[in-house]
Amino acid sequence: MTFRRIIHFLAIIAAGVITGGQYVVSFDYRSEGVTGSFYTEKMQYAIHHIGTPLFAMLIVTAVLSFLAAILNRADKRICLLLAASGVLFMSGGLITAFGNVPLLNMIDTWNIASPPSNWKEIADRWYVFHT
Repeated sequence: MTFRRIIHFLAIIAAGVITGGQYVVSFDYRSEGVTGSFYTEKMQYAIHHIGTPLFAMLIVTAVLSFLAAILNRADKRICLLLAASGVLFMSGGLITAFGNVPLLNMIDTWNIASPPSNWKEIADRWYVFHT
């Protein structure tokens, strides 16, 4: 197996992992039907345990997609698909960095027993950036 194929394979695997992770988060971290305390505790746990690895995986996926596009530049169709996926993953990283992370930093300071009165508004804003 050539280096080009290995990178292409890794880009596809990384895309599947990050997409699956984001899919699960979409369903599991909604604020609908939960109390402010439960939401705060759950989000704070996620911030400390899955936030950094998931964000790092997003960056790795974008880099692998771009690298695979470069290595597959002889096949314009594959190259363009990989480059487009890299742009989309990079866009997701920028949205996360400038949209979600500031809200997560805010949520991380909340008192679990007494979240702020506008917790739902902030949670919903976080979810909009996530989706």
